[in-house]
Amino acid sequence: MPAAADALSSQALSELRHELRTPINQIVGYCEMLLEDADAAAHASRRAALADALAAVRAALAEIDRALPAGRADVRAADADTLHTTLRAPREQILRATEALLADPDHAFVMDVRKIRSAAERLGSGIRMPGSGNATPGPRTPGPEPRVPDPGSRLLVVDDIEDNREVLRRRLERQGHAVESAASGADALAMLGARAFDLVLLDVMMPGLDGYAVLERLKASPETRDIPVIMISALDDIASVVRCIECGAEDYLPKPFDPVLLKARIGACLEKKRLRDREKAYLRDVERVIGAARAVESGAYQAGALADLAARADEVGRLARVFDGMAEGVKAREARLKHQLDDLRQEIQAASVSGAADAATGEPELKTGDWFAGRYEILGTIGAGGMGVVYRAKDRELGEEVAIKMLRPDILKGDDTAIQRLKAETRLARRISHRNVVRTHDFGEHDGACYVTMEYVEGMTVRRLIDTRGRLSVSAALAIAAQLSDALDVAHRQGVIHRDIKPQNLLLDPGGALKVMDFGVARLVEHTTVLTQVGMVVGTPSYMSPEQLLAEDVDGRTDLYSVGVVLYECLTGRLPFEARTPVSLIAKLLHDEPAPPVTLNPEIPSALSALIIRLLAKSAGERPKDAAELKELLAHVG
Repeated sequence: MPAAADALSSQALSELRHELRTPINQIVGYCEMLLEDADAAAHASRRAALADALAAVRAALAEIDRALPAGRADVRAADADTLHTTLRAPREQILRATEALLADPDHAFVMDVRKIRSAAERLGSGIRMPGSGNATPGPRTPGPEPRVPDPGSRLLVVDDIEDNREVLRRRLERQGHAVESAASGADALAMLGARAFDLVLLDVMMPGLDGYAVLERLKASPETRDIPVIMISALDDIASVVRCIECGAEDYLPKPFDPVLLKARIGACLEKKRLRDREKAYLRDVERVIGAARAVESGAYQAGALADLAARADEVGRLARVFDGMAEGVKAREARLKHQLDDLRQEIQAASVSGAADAATGEPELKTGDWFAGRYEILGTIGAGGMGVVYRAKDRELGEEVAIKMLRPDILKGDDTAIQRLKAETRLARRISHRNVVRTHDFGEHDGACYVTMEYVEGMTVRRLIDTRGRLSVSAALAIAAQLSDALDVAHRQGVIHRDIKPQNLLLDPGGALKVMDFGVARLVEHTTVLTQVGMVVGTPSYMSPEQLLAEDVDGRTDLYSVGVVLYECLTGRLPFEARTPVSLIAKLLHDEPAPPVTLNPEIPSALSALIIRLLAKSAGERPKDAAELKELLAHVG
């Protein structure tokens, strides 16, 4: 059915309902508060009159809701005229009920009764049709009202009608809140920018900045977006409620308020804010711990920086205490490593002064100035060993120096399978990028010779250092072991096992930085370290684990065995097992127990000596489970 020609628009209907419900909100609020105060038997007459007034105003509210239902499109102006007549009876009932109360000697009580009467006189008196301009707006009080003491939660009431602000303020103060109020949206924003509030109760219909505009500004600002807002209005249509919630309001309360519902919703909003404030404080504290972690990484952490957090008994306090302890441990460990590295540098400098050179076997096939593979200019021979000769060369394509390891032809013997295996191992080795690993570049073949190119590092091998110094200080040996375990940890995580850790494959630059060589090449040792028919051994079995010598399956713990041998030799100047013949040596490796290194060098801490013996265990299961565990163990034995 089409709407009547004189039907009110939805906007006009909302405005009319707002105008009629506003005085009802004031009457209900004051009546309920005065009834709460009239509990004593001496106030029986007060209670009867106030209850009568409250019943009348609720009857008036029911008439308004019946005549002007929210959301209907067929309400006409004539319905408003009829409502004006209908409201006359409840209005007169309220006025009669309060007449006798005006004679009460209690001045404060009488002042509130007068507010009830004033609101009743406005109830339906000369109903103003939207746009007619024939009604006088409620009183306005410019500027914020005086601030009250703050005993607890701080609430801000924003409403352009003074009686509305007053009745709500008093209701909230009875609930134990500190309440301030503002008569306009602009005043509210100024107050919120000047001091903190726990909750805002915001009227929707206000001149100038209405409640919607104030709400949008509050939620758009980082400083105020977390303050919960309850919208309050005589508007009770769904569209108004939805709009407020979409703009960020936590709740919406239509006037007149039910005091129990008002208290519950305010309590829920305050609890939500309390939890949010606790969460924000927690996140700030966690950010402090994260900031401390960054400071540890950059070396700028100051001990005790989290002392205030560490003093707390909650989870953040426990985290701060653990972190502070860990940071102190890291700082002490770094200081210990620095001291060890300084000692290692001194050992290197002393070895350099002696003028000794790394031992070389075999005659180099390439001379300084030769060109190799049409790309590399040979700059000199670095050294030679069981696998072949290592040259320093200039890569003319890349314009940088590299090391070229020329493999002995008899190792591969034209074995295509071995060559393919070496290519695969080289590809794996190229995945390792670490400060303590010599970077593998490429594998190549030229004129029947196989070679591997790698990063060139200027320095000396640990082999030369031991041969020159005899044995190293405990600090210097630990500096080598710490860097070696670091490199192996990274390699093993990439699935690469070295299989030939020995002093000849460990380079030291002048600053004491260790570089592990021959990742990718060393696996060939596994296939060439075998007993021949005449009892000869190809390779270096002294550093190999029992399972590797027996050609059993190996994992990262075989490299840890080799670390134990290297560390043993660094600290004692001798190998854990020595023999006249290879066969006797292998028998000892498989069956004998080494002498504890502390018996050969009393300066070795007993814990370090025990760790070396553990690394040299015949069974891999008795050694540390991986290089990461070895790193931790080394950090506590120096």
